[in-house]
Amino acid sequence: MMKNIIILLVLGLSFSLNAQKKDRHEHIKALKVPFLTEELELTPAEAEKFWPIYNVYDNAMNDLRIRERALFQEKFSESGSKNNLSEKESEKFMTEYKDIIKRKYQLESELMDDLSKKLPASKMVFLPEAEHKFGKKLWEEYKKRKNNK
Repeated sequence: MMKNIIILLVLGLSFSLNAQKKDRHEHIKALKVPFLTEELELTPAEAEKFWPIYNVYDNAMNDLRIRERALFQEKFSESGSKNNLSEKESEKFMTEYKDIIKRKYQLESELMDDLSKKLPASKMVFLPEAEHKFGKKLWEEYKKRKNNK
């Protein structure tokens, strides 16, 4: 009986943590939409074309970031010290990491190709800088909130 209760608690906690991660990603997306729309000076008609394409890309990139974080967590202990990995385990991590890097590049390339078919290049050329600016702003806000605690 006690074992079943513990299993239910662990499952409930894992579902809760996954929901929190999804909520956090959705919150970031909600901030990103007006930011990128304004930075890229998208008209309402352009935004209608841009966001469905970008959202598919953003979700795929988020999945890759989750995979990358999981790899990192496997390489290090909870205290932050390096785990002792065999050569075979290390090679496996390297292969997985290279796959993630390749997929990120492929996604970025596909995004630009897809967007350039539907939107002016004169606006899309500024997307990488707008994304970087958003990430920087998000990081600064995070640091500010962390320092205020």
